[in-house]
Amino acid sequence: MVILAWFVAVILAGIALLIHMWREAHVHHIVSEEVDVPNLPSSFDGSKILYLSDIHKRKLKKNDLEHLRSRVDWVIIGGDVAEKGISWPIVRHNMSLLSYIAPAFAVYGNHDKRAGTVHLERIFRDTGVQLLQDSIAYLRKGKSKLCLVGVDYRSRRGDSLLAELDTKDCKITIVHDPLEALHLNAPVDLILSGHTHGGQLVFPGFGPVFLNKAYRSVSSGWFSLKKDDNDTEQEGKMLVSKGYGTNHLPLRLCCPAEMHLITLRVLSSEKP
Repeated sequence: MVILAWFVAVILAGIALLIHMWREAHVHHIVSEEVDVPNLPSSFDGSKILYLSDIHKRKLKKNDLEHLRSRVDWVIIGGDVAEKGISWPIVRHNMSLLSYIAPAFAVYGNHDKRAGTVHLERIFRDTGVQLLQDSIAYLRKGKSKLCLVGVDYRSRRGDSLLAELDTKDCKITIVHDPLEALHLNAPVDLILSGHTHGGQLVFPGFGPVFLNKAYRSVSSGWFSLKKDDNDTEQEGKMLVSKGYGTNHLPLRLCCPAEMHLITLRVLSSEKP
């Protein structure tokens, strides 16, 4: 009887854990945060960006997002809005909803390339999402502008794109893979990235054990872009999102799904 009781307890604990992991993968969680951005024009102080990446097969819900329409200036999508074998109407629904919230911009991720960029380009075009495939868009507030640079997945054109811009321009760059972002040599004020899913399954005490070792130091969160303590040219930051969807298994552990409501702030040292 004791063995049977232990067996039943283990089974119930396993079921409870799976339910918890499924909930973490499907929770709607918006992380609200402010970030000081070097070179940000004063007219952009307080502007808000809805940033999300790695949606994959997850379907966005209008009830979760429509309240942001009057609060967000732009939507930025950090890649992997699709994956191989996805139902394309889900992608179309998601992109339509995001472009309804605010003007939306996106880059490709690795899974987007595998899913098929012909379909994706058509969906982006039809839904009004601007694809930044090694290209630059200008966001404007009054007479001031901000440069939004989209670097294509596995592209080597990031530095050349940034070199086209004035050194005094504020530059926000979207790079799906954070390791690619760290290889940029030109100064950037803010990088938005994803790809890692934060490890997706994070074991307490061990960390994201299934995440490639190369990514563990940038698995998720905010990071300085300084190469070292002596780097005086680079003052920017990078955000690596845990992502909103899942890859392979529709489960997460100690790594809930997230999107970000980012408020841009002028550096205190640059305020008049």
